[in-house]
Amino acid sequence: MTKDLTTGKIMPILVNFTVPLVLGNLFQLTYNAVDSIIVGHFVGKEALAAVGICNPVSTLMILFLNGLCMGASILMGIQYGAKDYETLHRQISTTLLSGAVFSFFLTLVCVIFAVPILLLLQVDPSIMDMTVQYLRIIFLGLMFTFLYNFFSSTLRALGDSASPLYFLIISAILNIFGDLFFVIVLKAGSNGCAISTVLSEALCCLFCIIYIQKKVPILRLGKKWLVFDARLLKKPLLTGGHLPCSRQLYRWEKLQYRHLLIQWEYR
Repeated sequence: MTKDLTTGKIMPILVNFTVPLVLGNLFQLTYNAVDSIIVGHFVGKEALAAVGICNPVSTLMILFLNGLCMGASILMGIQYGAKDYETLHRQISTTLLSGAVFSFFLTLVCVIFAVPILLLLQVDPSIMDMTVQYLRIIFLGLMFTFLYNFFSSTLRALGDSASPLYFLIISAILNIFGDLFFVIVLKAGSNGCAISTVLSEALCCLFCIIYIQKKVPILRLGKKWLVFDARLLKKPLLTGGHLPCSRQLYRWEKLQYRHLLIQWEYR
């Protein structure tokens, strides 16, 4: 479903479009919160320390993917409003292809260098193995994280901010039940929470694709998704590039204090 945001009264349109965005950010926080609560309650303080250290690290990587999607969505919104559907299709396909390739290589690099990253953060040796395993599982889900952000940003660019919220709510609920199943029933510990998070994100992507195929004809899968236009890649990087750069500095400072506090409490 798409919506025309160029007609009608500005304030009602703005409120209806913004409220789902705010609620979506709140539900996004439940992923990390649920993992921490369940791990801390059912597994132990060592697993909680591992999850607490990994969350800011994984967030740093996600910011780069999110920045690309947000930058592209601004251009998609302009193109959709101008009814320039040919450029819109090329922008969508270019963002999808470049983001998928970048996600693949980012996943590869992060999985390989997970140990050096955690050594840089001076993670306590007693929880290093547990932290590395959790972090690598989360990194393996970066492709699904990108795809969800891509589909959500694209739908928002077409005026639909509600559908991504519904998908996120469903995914958050699945993540809660998944965490409980993997941790309590299968006794998978912190790794179970990581697996649940990745699976819930994968299902969220699947829901997005099914919805687009049925309800958003302009975005239905086809040959138009395989077009790459290098000229349309530069602007999203410039438009959304400042997001990961600016937030990364803040996250990195926060991460230093956080991992020290967590390990101090663990000791």
